[in-house]
Amino acid sequence: MRVVFLIGKLLTLAFWLVVILSLFGVVQVPDPQRLNWLALAILVIHLVEWALVGKQLKKIGEPLTQFALVMLFGVFHVKAPDTRRAVNQAL
Repeated sequence: MRVVFLIGKLLTLAFWLVVILSLFGVVQVPDPQRLNWLALAILVIHLVEWALVGKQLKKIGEPLTQFALVMLFGVFHVKAPDTRRAVNQAL
């Protein structure tokens, strides 16, 4: 299961890297407007995720770090076995 979450995190990181590089014009994508809308939608989804689980995640570490990890990785951080174990221990 850890491998699945690791691959998910790597793919998510690659997606955000492409989005940022596209915004600065370093990488040319076929449809930059669609990529920007997709990135905005994912960002909103991650904000909703943080609103739902933020209180639990604040208990296991620095709130700003947890927020950044949720914004970057989303469900791959929230549902990761290590994170879930840490949340259960903190409760």
